[in-house]
Amino acid sequence: MKGQSPEFARASWKLLLGSVWLLVGLLGCQQTPIVRMETVSCPAAQSQVQFSRLAEHPGGNEPAVTTLYVGLSTWLYALDTGSGRPRWCRLLRSKDTSYSHLLGFMTITRAGQNLYANTADGYLLVLNAQDGTVRWGAEDSESLDDGWGVPAVDKAAGLVYRRDVKAVEALAANDGQSRWSYQLPQKEAGRTTTGVVLMPLVGEGAVYVVGDDLLTVPERSALVVALDARTGQPRWQRSFPEGRYQRPIAMVLGDEVLCLDLAQGVIAVDANDGRQLWQANGSRWRASTYRLLAAGQGWLYVAKEVEQDQKLQVSALRLADGEEGWSIELPGVFGFDVVPVQGVVDGKVLYLLDGQGQLTALDGQSGRVLWQKLPATSEEPGPSRLIVGKSEIYLFTTASGGVERFVLHALAKENGQEEWKIVLPLPLNVGEDWVPALTD
Repeated sequence: MKGQSPEFARASWKLLLGSVWLLVGLLGCQQTPIVRMETVSCPAAQSQVQFSRLAEHPGGNEPAVTTLYVGLSTWLYALDTGSGRPRWCRLLRSKDTSYSHLLGFMTITRAGQNLYANTADGYLLVLNAQDGTVRWGAEDSESLDDGWGVPAVDKAAGLVYRRDVKAVEALAANDGQSRWSYQLPQKEAGRTTTGVVLMPLVGEGAVYVVGDDLLTVPERSALVVALDARTGQPRWQRSFPEGRYQRPIAMVLGDEVLCLDLAQGVIAVDANDGRQLWQANGSRWRASTYRLLAAGQGWLYVAKEVEQDQKLQVSALRLADGEEGWSIELPGVFGFDVVPVQGVVDGKVLYLLDGQGQLTALDGQSGRVLWQKLPATSEEPGPSRLIVGKSEIYLFTTASGGVERFVLHALAKENGQEEWKIVLPLPLNVGEDWVPALTD
């Protein structure tokens, strides 16, 4: 695949894997497909890591020993969050000698002793968080549609969910065996009219699935279904008519309220019964100019692009009724696709990362700016995922003068002071736009 773009490779493998999965379904096989993957040690890479401690931890005490996981292409690092130093490094490879080139990790999340990863090759992998070895894997080619969606893991139920074209399947976290499967209702017999379009969203005892009608379907609509996590049986479902240019873009959950982004407005429903609470639309909700950041502490946080002034408008809408509580304009870049604006709610603080790597901490109740930090100095703003840990915040920049080195920064939560940074030799070819996968 050398010389092919990541987009071409993703599309090709998605088509191939989708065909294989369809064939398996037609044959009536109910067992989880065996994915022949493994990881091997890469100790030489650890010697190439460049580490810098920039400040002592507040109070002079080191934080509790925890681990941060970083993946890019086929490389996976485990880092000590107190020092930033690598604990181990693993390389992902296929046991199938007929296919040796893997695209590697897209997103990673941790639950208990497991790491759950979506790969750009169309697989869901579960790895041992202690040493990075592969426990089991399954095909999940639909995850390629959502490069920012982390695997949907239900810690309480011990399940991880994967998507098919028009269905969602619950797999046991310990061994990957199928527990139940749910197929979205179709509007016509004999053909697919409605597909699963977003990563399933895990709630309390339930999982929420979003479907969307194909463009060829008259009177298109979006569908939200709440499934019982234990049985897979529907608790409720709601359909929302779509305009010509509307489609589900994202969905967030906070304080038992689901907020669905339909590209030209937001609909909020009660997560327990599907009852619509409010709807926000109109000229201020133009497609591609806003993004749902996060929900929590009674608010839905939204970032909007102020095109003329290179600014961001950040607003807080009450989850109960959709009324605006506060709004503030900040210098910043909205960002698209590779480096979108991101937000994380932690307690009463909203942490905002813009498309150029500037990090802002806002009081979530009033919108007051607590601090701002642009960690890039000699480095260029780069692709990053924002992770908020117990005492630190983690994000990436790109090392100047090279395309194969990323700089991971650790900043103190209370004031944004940079505590350490580490340069990781993560492989990336010229023209590729992979984003490092990051989780704690």
